[in-house]
Amino acid sequence: MDDISSAQSPLFMIQMWLDLRRLVELGRALHLPVQRVDDSYITHCALRELFGDHAPGPFSLENNSGRHLRILAYSSLSADDLQTTAQAFASPMVYQIPDWTRAVSKPMPKTFLQGTHLGYELRACPVIRKSSSGKYHSAGAEVDAFLSRVWEVDDPKVAVNREDVYRDWLADQFTRSGAATSKSVQLKQFSLERMFRRDHEQHRQATPIKRPAATLTGDLEVTDSAKFIELLRRGIGRHRAFGFGMLKIRRPGG
Repeated sequence: MDDISSAQSPLFMIQMWLDLRRLVELGRALHLPVQRVDDSYITHCALRELFGDHAPGPFSLENNSGRHLRILAYSSLSADDLQTTAQAFASPMVYQIPDWTRAVSKPMPKTFLQGTHLGYELRACPVIRKSSSGKYHSAGAEVDAFLSRVWEVDDPKVAVNREDVYRDWLADQFTRSGAATSKSVQLKQFSLERMFRRDHEQHRQATPIKRPAATLTGDLEVTDSAKFIELLRRGIGRHRAFGFGMLKIRRPGG
């Protein structure tokens, strides 16, 4: 295997199955309140414990099959190289979390021609950070893009459509990336989700927060191949390390 630290350019899609019982064991070992921790946060912890700086991401929680949690993720390392990394550095308990016999990967295309049309699905956290204080928020607050628009309108007689707001939010994300333009967007699913986060102080205080979770589908057009691959690698929006932001591509109209 090549030097792991030099594996920067390849991009793989990884599928892994994580043992839920062992994820709970990890949570206890990390002194987390396991009854309150969401699957996305404990998955984030497991990937960091397994792979360190080479943890796959962004990732998407696909389903919970009773004993296992299936995830998809983008990674600069193949499934085999990820296992080698875990074998070298993870603790024995952590190493047993994935079902390595079912871990698979595929190399993503090295280029997407300008003008290529693709379908996509994205689970995003559509929030914006307010640069200044306002009537309903303080400076630096992280606010649901929909609520931000409602507050800007500030008129209960004026209807604000959540799907329209998130459509604008995603179009702006694509535009700022320089990678693609949005051709269509549909809001497939929405919920307010409780997330678990720890601060960066010495004692790592556990804090539950609520944030919008939106599953968006549609079609896009690639405008820059290199920037589009970088967008896949980086993800879209906030909280990308915690189960948001993975742009899963498919045939257009699919």
